[in-house]
Amino acid sequence: MNTNSITKYLRGGVAALGLGALLLTAGCGPAEETPGGSNLLSLNMDLPASLTGGQANSSPTGVAARAAGATKVLNTRSSDAAPCFYNGVEDDDLFRNGYRMTKFMVSAVATWTCITDVIIELAAVIPPTGVIMESGNDTTASDYQPDEPTHFSVSEDSPTQTTVRLYYGYDRATPPTSGDTADFFISWNEADNGDITGRLVIDASAMNPVNRAADDPVAMRIDFSYTDTAKVADMFLRFDAGNQWADGFRIEVTRDLTANPLEQVFTARGLMAMKDQFMPVAGITELPDLRMYTVSDRLGEGAAVAEFVNIALPLEIDPSTGDHLGNYLFDKTDIYFFDADQTSAQPWDWVEKTITDSQYRGGRNLVTMGTGDIINFLGLPLTYFSGTECNNEGDDCTVMLNAIFSDGFAGQEQNQGSDPMDWRSAAITSPAYLTTVYPNGTDWTGAFDPVFMP
Repeated sequence: MNTNSITKYLRGGVAALGLGALLLTAGCGPAEETPGGSNLLSLNMDLPASLTGGQANSSPTGVAARAAGATKVLNTRSSDAAPCFYNGVEDDDLFRNGYRMTKFMVSAVATWTCITDVIIELAAVIPPTGVIMESGNDTTASDYQPDEPTHFSVSEDSPTQTTVRLYYGYDRATPPTSGDTADFFISWNEADNGDITGRLVIDASAMNPVNRAADDPVAMRIDFSYTDTAKVADMFLRFDAGNQWADGFRIEVTRDLTANPLEQVFTARGLMAMKDQFMPVAGITELPDLRMYTVSDRLGEGAAVAEFVNIALPLEIDPSTGDHLGNYLFDKTDIYFFDADQTSAQPWDWVEKTITDSQYRGGRNLVTMGTGDIINFLGLPLTYFSGTECNNEGDDCTVMLNAIFSDGFAGQEQNQGSDPMDWRSAAITSPAYLTTVYPNGTDWTGAFDPVFMP
């Protein structure tokens, strides 16, 4: 499964979308006071490290080099605090289990809410005139960085709403005007009752287009809504038409401010809209579904469940001999109960991967092996591969696939541990999965328009 385009654009956030100029060396802790003395609003959810992979001790390669660009763009100070980067997962194997997918998702949201806090801090010391100003990034200079803004503006749309716009790739001789669409847009409103709503919209295709790949995302949006009872950040990511299998990805993270701290405080939900199979197989036209649901208490103990629906799986045994066990379509539920302390030798309580449904779709060709060899190796019933037991196209092959996956197929952990039967078990019994990746529920129409009306 090629997940490079996803990890490139979500893992690490700012470097991913070419927004190094916004990854300040300013920290992401509690907001400092403005010169006027009033506290700045903050979108920080204070997510536990078990959900984000923990904040990185230092900037990853490439991001640190661009971090100083923020001082050019917004003409402000920097500090020695760690930047907005979370470890998430350390490689591209996102789908090895539902918990790894959770850390990948939540670390992206943690990164971008941190970036938003930094922008809010900086905007507070810039006159909100709405005038488009030059950044320190000049297209004619020898040190020009195409993935950093060339112009920006800060405007006060109302006594409670502020908007920041960044523009990329404009020459100083022909600067952007008010009629040009910003490539980076963030607007937030703090109502009189303290409720905060806002939107972040990014046109990724406009940032350093020369170095973009055909399967990279083209746009991202985050809607956030914070009240005295809950904080919600809802991220939408659209992929380029050149991406073979992914159309969109949605990640929603909620913090319940009224919950018992030792029960379900954080909830993360993810959904991927697919255009093709991860491993396309001739004759399988169904599109897969991938959905995730995670819960955690305040300290970081929780459970993640992922559902893979209509996944194609070709089981080629040996290409040199032509031995092939056939092609299959299956559904899989992946459960992972994790501990708050991820540094322990056993950071999990229960790992359970189960094939819940499957079909044989043809393509079986055993040349040097026989069905008896497969039966013996996997411990299948002696009657397997006969009658309607995974023998004809359309037959159920769930028993065989479960035998394969239970041993840690394709590098996945083996099933281990047991259901602790605590609050987590009840919380994931009937997961409330996301049902659409689109903000309007139907398509991408208007999804990334740089507009926000509180």
